Amino acid sequence: MEILLPFAGRTVLIDTEKLGRPLKYSGRFACSFPEPLEQSVITERIKAGLSPFFESGDSSKVLTVVNDGYRRTPTEQLLKIVWPHIRNGRFIIATGTHRRPTRVEIKTIFGGLLGEVEPRLQIHDCYDSKSLVEFGRTKSGTPIILNRAIAEAELIFTINSVEPHFFAGFTGGRKSLVPGLASFETVQANHRFAKNINSCALNLETNPLHLDLEDAISLIKDKPVISIQCVTDRQGAIIELYAGPLQDAFKQACRASAKWYSVKVPRKFDIVVANCEPPLDANLYQLQKAQDHAARMVAGGGVLITVGECPEGAGSKYFMQLADKYPTPQSALADGMNDDSFGIHKLIKTARQLRDFKICYVTGLDDAEVRKVYFEPFEDIRTALEWALRETGPGAEMAILDDAGYSVPVMET
Repeated sequence: MEILLPFAGRTVLIDTEKLGRPLKYSGRFACSFPEPLEQSVITERIKAGLSPFFESGDSSKVLTVVNDGYRRTPTEQLLKIVWPHIRNGRFIIATGTHRRPTRVEIKTIFGGLLGEVEPRLQIHDCYDSKSLVEFGRTKSGTPIILNRAIAEAELIFTINSVEPHFFAGFTGGRKSLVPGLASFETVQANHRFAKNINSCALNLETNPLHLDLEDAISLIKDKPVISIQCVTDRQGAIIELYAGPLQDAFKQACRASAKWYSVKVPRKFDIVVANCEPPLDANLYQLQKAQDHAARMVAGGGVLITVGECPEGAGSKYFMQLADKYPTPQSALADGMNDDSFGIHKLIKTARQLRDFKICYVTGLDDAEVRKVYFEPFEDIRTALEWALRETGPGAEMAILDDAGYSVPVMET
C-alpha cells in the first residue's frame, strides 16, 4: 500500500510494504465540507447582519480588527463588502502574543486594499504598555488590559474565521479582543485555565478559559462590538457565515464549525499520523494543536506521529524556557506544581498524554529542541513509522488524521 503525505512543501510517498514489519493501514480521516457559499449569498448575509450598525455612515469612528497570518480567514474578500462603511476608520491586526506579521503576510491579509489601509494600520504589541489601557478584572481575577484603540473607538468591527481550538474550544469571536488585543499579562492570566481538562476543543459550556474570555468581553460596555464570523474549508473558501453582534454571530459559527470540523472515527488506533497543514505547521508551538486533536484517536500503548515542517522554529521562547525548568514529563505533573507561566499548559497536556502513549515529531527542527519538550524527533516520516512499528509490534493498525490542526476526531457511538 502506497500512502501520500504532504511535508515541507512536497508530497512524500510511503510504501507500507517496505517498513520492515507488517502494518495494517486503516485509511485516513478528514473533514468533509459542503460547497462554498456563492459570493452573492455572502454579501447578502453581511449586509443583512451589519447594515443597522453602519447606518450613521461615519466610518472614521470604526475600529476594524483582523486576524494575523495564523488563521485561514479570507480577510480581503470580506473587507471589500463592507469597505464603504469602514474605509476612513482605523485598522488593527490582532496578534495576541504572536510575532509581528511579515510584510508578505500583511499584503496577504489586506490584498489590494493595503494602500488605503496602511496609513491607519496598527499592529498590536502585547508588550507596549503605552498602547494599553485597563478595563477592569474578570470574576476570576484576570486583569483585562487591552489596546487603547478599543477605548478610543465608537464602534468595533471584527472579522474572524471560527475553527476548533484545543483549549479555548473554538477560535474566533471574543479571541479577536482577548487575547488578540490584550497585554501579555492578561493573556498569561487567562491561559492559566488551559491546564484544566475541560479546556479542550469543541467545549464551551464547561470550559473555564472560554468563560473567562466571555467575562472579559463583557467589560467593554460602552460601545457595540459587531463582527463577521465565517467557517472555511481547507482552501480557505467560506462554507458558513454569520454577521451581527459579536457574541450572537460567534455562537452560530461555533455550531457550524463543530459540525464541519468534527471527524467521526470508529475506534482508536495503535499508530496515528497527525498531518498538520499550513498555517499551523509554522512552528512547534502551533503544531501542538495537531498533536492534541490527534491524541483523541490513539490507543493506549500506541504511538502518535505529528508531522509539520516548523520553518519558524519553536515559536515561543517562554515555552522553551519552561522546558528547562521542567525537563521531564514527570516534573510537569509533580504534586503541588502550581506554575501558571505562559506556555505551561503545553507541557502539561503533553505529559498527560505520554502516560498513555508515545509521541514523536517529524519536523525540520534540531533534534535537541524537539526532545526538550518531551518528543522523539525524526527528520522523515518513513523513519518515524519504522520506529513506531518497533514500539507497537508487528501487525499494528495505523490511521492518518488529515489537517489535524483543525480536524477534531469524535468517536462514533
